[in-house]
Amino acid sequence: MSNRTAYSNIFWDRLPKTHYVDNNIFCSQEIFDIEQQTIFSKVWKFVCCESEVAQINDFRTTTVAGIPLLIVRGPDLTIRALVNSCSHRGVKLVEETAGNARKFECLFHRWTYDAHGKCIDIPREEAYECVKIDKAQCGLKQVRCEIMRGLVFVNLDDNASPLEEYLAGCLSVFDDVFDGADLEVFHFHEQILNTDWKHWQETNMELYHEFLHVLNRKTSMIDPGYFERKWHAFPNGHMTVDPLVIQYEKMQGSVSREDFTLPGLKPNEFRLLDIFPDVMLNCRASVLRIDTQIPLAPGKTLIQFRGLGVKGEPEEMRRRRIRDHAEFWGPFGRNLPEDGLAAERQTETMGKASKYSLMAREENRLTQDDFPIREFYREWERHTGLCAASAVEEKQE
Repeated sequence: MSNRTAYSNIFWDRLPKTHYVDNNIFCSQEIFDIEQQTIFSKVWKFVCCESEVAQINDFRTTTVAGIPLLIVRGPDLTIRALVNSCSHRGVKLVEETAGNARKFECLFHRWTYDAHGKCIDIPREEAYECVKIDKAQCGLKQVRCEIMRGLVFVNLDDNASPLEEYLAGCLSVFDDVFDGADLEVFHFHEQILNTDWKHWQETNMELYHEFLHVLNRKTSMIDPGYFERKWHAFPNGHMTVDPLVIQYEKMQGSVSREDFTLPGLKPNEFRLLDIFPDVMLNCRASVLRIDTQIPLAPGKTLIQFRGLGVKGEPEEMRRRRIRDHAEFWGPFGRNLPEDGLAAERQTETMGKASKYSLMAREENRLTQDDFPIREFYREWERHTGLCAASAVEEKQE
């Protein structure tokens, strides 16, 4: 009996390799390492919003492809991305998620750096004169950092194309929203899930899983036009689907959001944009949600969630916007815990009870077509040089 028939009755050999993936890509350490080297070390990665480092000396920390980074706004108002590792012995400088500091001091030997990443103090520096090392040579390594529409991206690859070229116009999906108001982050939380980063991104791409959500089944999915929306692909693996107006008032306990709609949107409008490899912008009328991920290991992912509203709006409007955000997307919202539960249960069977995952729905790129997942893995394959349907087998040969 072949491996392809040992796990289910689906005739995998009859399917194009674009229509299924080998589930071992979700639990293989070797594949995880390849992804870190060929994807996360090479592409532009969203790390935070400009509003999160709004003041001089504000900082945030994050990790990209295993490299700890310090995102800081200097006295010159420029936002920089610095490697969060002391130039002396490599000690991680800053543990806090966010804060404000004029300087960053290593706890080990007290080497100190300013918000530009310059080394400003080395205790008993004179002992290094014999090998001609001085502070000017010992600053923190700076990595590429660019901002578009208030979103801060970094790239570990000095030879990568500019951010604008990489995004390929995909942020135009929200042009009218960004042009209509200054947005700021009012909610941030993060959660470690026992799931692979690709599984979480799948929940942010395909809409077939909306049957999972009670609230979606009783609001958006009852709209006659729900199943007729089209998926659209941008270069470099970015995806969007046609907007939808959601009937929130159809669900008990939920109310219309038309009075608090973000500028540029129709009342109760829903929009979605996925930026390869791991970012989602999801707007439900009054709130913009941004997801991004930090892969920790095969089957373990730190996911960061942000909620954005209008900067400087009246307190009452902000309270309502926070309520709207929490209803679906807060830690105890109606949708977010369901997504996490499904992704973790999926991960439990990978490469064990379940050898392959099926991505074969074809509906002319309409709402619940698997087109966005197939496009994601096409881009994944372009970066990794592997076939998602047989990647582990290829590495073993």
